[in-house]
Amino acid sequence: MNLKTAYEKYFKIGAAISGRNLRTPAHMELLKAQFNSFTCENDMKPQFFLDKDKCKDEPEKYKFAPALNFERAKPYLEFAKANGISMRGHTLVWHNQTPKWFFHEEYNEMRPMADRDTMLKRLEGYISGVLNFVQKEYPGIIYAWDVVNEAVDDGGWRKSPWTKTVGEDFVMQAFRFARKYADPGVSLFYNDYETSQAWKRDFIIKEILKPLMAEKLVDGVGLQSHLLMDYPDPEVYKTALEMFGETGLQVQITELDMHNNDASEESQKALAERYAAFFGILLDAKKNGKANVTGVTFWNLRDEDSWLSGFRRETSYPLPFKGKCEAKPTYYALLELVVPKEEIDEWKPDYPEGAFEMEAGPESNMRWMPPHKIWEKDEYDYAAAYGFVPGFFAMIHNDKEEHDCMLVLPGGGYCMVCPHEGGLPAENFFNRGMNVFILTYTTDITMSVPLKKQPLKDVSRAVRYIRKNAELFGLGSKKLLICGFSAAAHVCGSLAVHFDEIKDENPEYAAFSNRPDGVILSYPVITTGEFTHQSSIDALLGREPSAEELEYFSLEKQVKDNTPPCFIWQTAGDELVPVENSYLFAMALRKKKIPFAHYVFPAGGHGLSTADDTFFKGWSGGEYCMEQLFRALAAVKDGKGVNVSEQRKAELEAQFSGDNEQPPMEIDRSLIEDVGKWTDLAWAWIKRL
Repeated sequence: MNLKTAYEKYFKIGAAISGRNLRTPAHMELLKAQFNSFTCENDMKPQFFLDKDKCKDEPEKYKFAPALNFERAKPYLEFAKANGISMRGHTLVWHNQTPKWFFHEEYNEMRPMADRDTMLKRLEGYISGVLNFVQKEYPGIIYAWDVVNEAVDDGGWRKSPWTKTVGEDFVMQAFRFARKYADPGVSLFYNDYETSQAWKRDFIIKEILKPLMAEKLVDGVGLQSHLLMDYPDPEVYKTALEMFGETGLQVQITELDMHNNDASEESQKALAERYAAFFGILLDAKKNGKANVTGVTFWNLRDEDSWLSGFRRETSYPLPFKGKCEAKPTYYALLELVVPKEEIDEWKPDYPEGAFEMEAGPESNMRWMPPHKIWEKDEYDYAAAYGFVPGFFAMIHNDKEEHDCMLVLPGGGYCMVCPHEGGLPAENFFNRGMNVFILTYTTDITMSVPLKKQPLKDVSRAVRYIRKNAELFGLGSKKLLICGFSAAAHVCGSLAVHFDEIKDENPEYAAFSNRPDGVILSYPVITTGEFTHQSSIDALLGREPSAEELEYFSLEKQVKDNTPPCFIWQTAGDELVPVENSYLFAMALRKKKIPFAHYVFPAGGHGLSTADDTFFKGWSGGEYCMEQLFRALAAVKDGKGVNVSEQRKAELEAQFSGDNEQPPMEIDRSLIEDVGKWTDLAWAWIKRL
């Protein structure tokens, strides 16, 4: 007996899988044995279908019908085809994991957002392109699509690039296009989370499902169902399920898991009992016509695959399977709901040891490492962190060679970090042969808790962390440099002049040097004096810093004989951070006879990042390094911000409202010819170190 057979007469049983699962034979044997449906966890979301390079290289050609790339999706579709397993398509339209450039004129984030007519044509071109490819090349494989995902938030329509460019009817428009191009028999779903909340349940039914039903555009509603051990109450969930069922639409549980951070036998038995209670609700609704439940999809295959451990920042044990595809008490509890106990045999997968080894994926020269948190438990206590812990992402060459390494710090006025100053320079130096790290250090968008030395401590620990794990990161005996932009250049410059004063209380890290082998300062904040960038210093030190603090962080006054070599560049036209900052630091280095290079370009403003073709085509490099910003905004929104003034709350609402469009940047491609060469100059300097 297995799950798919036991529940066959009630509804499909599915699981979400990743590329790692797909390339691990044992995991796919488990999928085939227990499930008759699966969902691609990430690789069929908009960011992986949309072809960035083609759209940006030929924006006029693809203006209304974006170029698409199906290479990430094909392995899943091929597996489904070869093994006769149905797929749910997830997801066509979502505010998240849809790149920002898709919503802008010429697919360029520096340009204004595209108008409604353009975005409607792009929406149709995108949906028709995806559906036509899948249905032509893999007919009958995908039986259902999540057409729109998570369009509701804050008691109404979620403010997003979709509502900004198209309007609140983007959901209706997306379903019209999906119905137009979907093959007969393919079910179209609206999918969302927290659907047992009364306000959200009622809004979805009234404002989304009913209008879609009136035009016969929707076939079902997906209830994600990321549950906790104590939330929601089963009766509240049952009420919501039955109310959605009353619409007459299919109901599918699309992303089921149940967070449990306790692996003990007792706790896992409690998990099994709670799963059984919720499955009992689903079975009762199905058997008694209260809801036409047609599918249940677990979100991930095994505990070890679950997204919850990263999301919850603690190990989660939320699923029916674990480890080497072993069954947990939950598995048997679910079988006992629909199968006589005597017919249930023990699940004992006998997969060979080699089946648990992941097969090689597509050749890539990069290993992208998820965040390494640099502070251990109880070491980090910044008051306005809101659960954020500083860390870095790593881009490591996929070989066994040693490489010079670069730690990149994006700027942002000590209030936030700007993605284009992280991803773009990181990729540039990675492509030159370096292993690269992007540090998310401590900032404060609320301007309520002065940072003091915390960012300096962050970069100091990050340097030690990389050296401590030199073998893992391919550093070996090679050089480790740091590179900062704007206020982050102030962080890097602070380490350059104060590294020997920043002690690490953890002896495991204190044993490693925090002195970088070289420092790159891009349009840097240097001084706290006449030519300072005042808002950066306010965020760092507060409105009333002491004379000692101002002296300590006026870096031109702190250069020492052991300051590492520095590379400095800036533009004379920078109106935000005066060019005098660069000159002050260069003169101080010269006085101490520290090796340095100093370039001042005649034209160009602030925030130019790499100033190359990629930059001017308007790609930010992704928002993965903005976690603290998002956490802080959420805390302020929920009334949980620390010492945040009413004025600052209003400023944040105005700045980050979904209705607020940031003014487009000026695009002066002539800067590529001089400012855009700074990375070449820096590379030549690095090779001289």
